[in-house]
Amino acid sequence: MMTEAIHRKLHGLAEYSAAIDEVISLAGRHIRIFDYNLENMGFNGVARYETLHAFLQANPENRLSVVVHSPDYLNRYCPRMIMLLKRFSHNMEIRQTLPEIAHVYDPFCLADGEHYVRRFHFDDPRGIFAQCDAHEGRALMLRFEQVWQASAPVIYASTTGL
Repeated sequence: MMTEAIHRKLHGLAEYSAAIDEVISLAGRHIRIFDYNLENMGFNGVARYETLHAFLQANPENRLSVVVHSPDYLNRYCPRMIMLLKRFSHNMEIRQTLPEIAHVYDPFCLADGEHYVRRFHFDDPRGIFAQCDAHEGRALMLRFEQVWQASAPVIYASTTGL
């Protein structure tokens, strides 16, 4: 039985951030996040930290993959994300895009290839939330893989960088 896709328009950053929480709560295997720097998206909040922690702890096969254009905000203002990385370095990675894809500008959070939230541009607070949309989810998975391949690890679990 196929579940019908649900779509909802988002009209601001607060709605977008809340929709990220919805997507994360729907995740069963893999969360993929692409953003400019995750600023104003709630990634240092206690509730988001606890949800991501529970997701990563639930199964050693669960994955959290994050790509940002700039890691500065994460390094300076998101100690909870860094704590997650240190605790779950075996199934979490944070990468930075390489210069050749600096023009990619549509942030999104994708869970299991079928639940997602996305904005159309970093500077535009409007976006869309979708649940059970495997068709567009597959397209976002391919987009994420392209971004992932054109990125490099940037924040490490240990301070030695080894």
